[in-house]
Amino acid sequence: MRILRTLPVFFLSLMLFAACGDVGDAPEAETGDAVATGTAAGMQLAIDTSQSEINWRGAKVTRHHDGGFHNFSGTVTVDGEQVTGVDVTIDVNSLWSDSERLTGHLKTGDFFEVETYPTATFEATQFAPSNTEGSTHTVTGNLTMHGQTHGVTFPATIEVEDGTVRAEADFIINRRTWGINYDGMANDLIEDDVRIMFNLTAGA
Repeated sequence: MRILRTLPVFFLSLMLFAACGDVGDAPEAETGDAVATGTAAGMQLAIDTSQSEINWRGAKVTRHHDGGFHNFSGTVTVDGEQVTGVDVTIDVNSLWSDSERLTGHLKTGDFFEVETYPTATFEATQFAPSNTEGSTHTVTGNLTMHGQTHGVTFPATIEVEDGTVRAEADFIINRRTWGINYDGMANDLIEDDVRIMFNLTAGA
């Protein structure tokens, strides 16, 4: 009988645990002061946005939310078979999420403040070979959003073949590093971690 009495408590605890929000498992990017980028040597290739995606995942205490950006542009610079630079500009107002209400809220002053900061950029000229499982390179560059620029380092898989570059990455950043705060008690209900997932294809 004691076991039967404890079963409801067990299943309730299991349901509450399952409902908790989480951005999932991915390596945490290293962040710090802005880094020197310099001028990339080689040939610039335009990013094919029809074959590329920039997505994100955020979470609150009850669930996670998936989203991304519809509009972005940029170039990848290659020298032979080596990527030497990347320059991406994102239209932050093109942000989308799995909730229409959330999408609207994220564009306000509580989060991205798109009227004041309509674009975000990423620029990098450091691509170090990596032995880490699941990646070929360690990328270091500057991520600018919400009016703040910080250096960021993360693992990526980069392939150059027949004049086409394909790059994929999956990593976690802390939104507060870029001053994206939801002031008050609500901030305690939203995870600081945001997962960034992108794949880019560039070619002549």
